[in-house]
Amino acid sequence: MPMVLDSVRGLVDEIVIVDSGSTDRTEEIARAYGARFVFHEWESVGHQVKFAEEQCAHRWVLRLDADEVISPELAASIRALREHGCRDGYIFRRGEIYPGLSKPNPLVKCNKLIRLYNRDAFTMSGKIGFDDVVRVKADAAAEMLRGFLYHYSYISINRMIAKRNLATDRQVERAVIEGKRYSPMRMVGTMSLSFLKAFVIDRYFLYGYWGYIHSVNYAYMRFQKFSKFYEQEQLKIHGYPE
Repeated sequence: MPMVLDSVRGLVDEIVIVDSGSTDRTEEIARAYGARFVFHEWESVGHQVKFAEEQCAHRWVLRLDADEVISPELAASIRALREHGCRDGYIFRRGEIYPGLSKPNPLVKCNKLIRLYNRDAFTMSGKIGFDDVVRVKADAAAEMLRGFLYHYSYISINRMIAKRNLATDRQVERAVIEGKRYSPMRMVGTMSLSFLKAFVIDRYFLYGYWGYIHSVNYAYMRFQKFSKFYEQEQLKIHGYPE
């Protein structure tokens, strides 16, 4: 967390940290940086970020997770907006950082997320399995900023697998709520195709063995999503002895 908070020095007028009961000195660190610390019982990531947005005093919100760090180039882009900003929101390129890497490879495909926005135009959706923004204003416009948002998502391979396992639980839960249907055939071949997409088309091969690990985990996550949906549908029909 200190890396995250250091990266926003001079960029924001207030820091609001919402925590669901961590035991890793989060509150102590937050208060040392002058942040407002708020406890909120965990429901889902979508509900958590929506609650955090509602705690902010200002209309403009810069949303960061605890494993995301604003790069110097991105920080410079954000500072320039105070004088020249003209959009309703701004898109960050979020690149992965693995052990041994100091910054993302710009040739590797990355997530593009609206993370700086005016709440009169965009807002957090507050949905299970979905932690991005949705439009409040029909013609809301967003622009890409220069620089990367560094994503330090690696803690251990075990944690990466556990995180994606939980994420697919939420994806299936959300699919059921929204009435989506997935054919069982989506399971067949999805691992091979998803690996090919991540490792070759998205160019994660440029990260070497870390890119290979990422691509395998991504492919298995896709399989988990469809297999868990199939499991749920079959249990509705047939049940199973406890």
